[in-house]
Amino acid sequence: MQLNWHNNSIKLLSVLLALILWIYVSNEQNPAGEQVLTIGLEQTGLAQDLLITEGMPEFIRVRVVGNKNQLSNLTAGQFKAVIDLANVVVGQNTIPVQVSAPSSLHVSQVNPEEVHLSIDSLIEKKIPVSVSLQGNPAQGYTALAPRCQPENVSARGPGKVVNLINQVTAVVDISLAIKDITETIKVSASVEDVAIDPSVVRVVVPIVSTAISKTVPVKLQITGTPASGFTVLNSYSDPGSVQIFGPAEVINNVYEISTEMIDISNINKNFDINVGLSPITGIFDYQPGQVKVYIKVNNEKQTEETPNSNGSVPAEQ
Repeated sequence: MQLNWHNNSIKLLSVLLALILWIYVSNEQNPAGEQVLTIGLEQTGLAQDLLITEGMPEFIRVRVVGNKNQLSNLTAGQFKAVIDLANVVVGQNTIPVQVSAPSSLHVSQVNPEEVHLSIDSLIEKKIPVSVSLQGNPAQGYTALAPRCQPENVSARGPGKVVNLINQVTAVVDISLAIKDITETIKVSASVEDVAIDPSVVRVVVPIVSTAISKTVPVKLQITGTPASGFTVLNSYSDPGSVQIFGPAEVINNVYEISTEMIDISNINKNFDINVGLSPITGIFDYQPGQVKVYIKVNNEKQTEETPNSNGSVPAEQ
């Protein structure tokens, strides 16, 4: 009996030594190691009337332990990271990250192990469209109330955001417009994470003339004096009146329009000249835009020596 126990002990020791040797050789040829992978994070189970507003990371990192052969061809596609949102409520929620990996590997670390999400109700409501006009029409024109089609759009998004929206805006540039403007405009709610449907509206802005016209006389503006011995006998413009155009509040207070200054210094004969009209604030058009001015002068000495009908010069008294 003593001999059999001794033989069995030797056999058991041999097996143990062989196992240790096999483990040693395996570790030498195929040593254990670890690898860190970045994996996309998915979510499942979220109710249709809820949405995530904050806290959802796009990726997580996992640390994996395995031998050299197992890790050599490892890819992120062999793993799956998921959070189950079936039981979340509106507000703050802490959800563990669940990672599935090949059975031969050990996941030693998940970062983060849980995520902190903000959940809100997904709502939709009708919002009126407000048209904002930028710039001013051309002088003598004004914009009437714009028309919008459709007049309302749907806003869909987080309840705490959508409930703060009172209107969406369509901006139309009417700078220097002289006729009706019809445009398709993208509307804006000035907030993020809200979908607007439809996202564009058709806007019509009527542009009408505010001008009236009036005919007023032309007033000559003359400066200087003729040459010595000459006087101005007559001066006038052709035409003697012009038609002016502008807003009623300006036109009704204009009774004449002056020419640009006409210098007659040292003239000694009749002359004519085309001159423009002095601008009046608020008047944006004149018809015609200039007039022809005639200046007739008289030689005082010749007038004094003009002969009588019989050819004699009148005697001095």
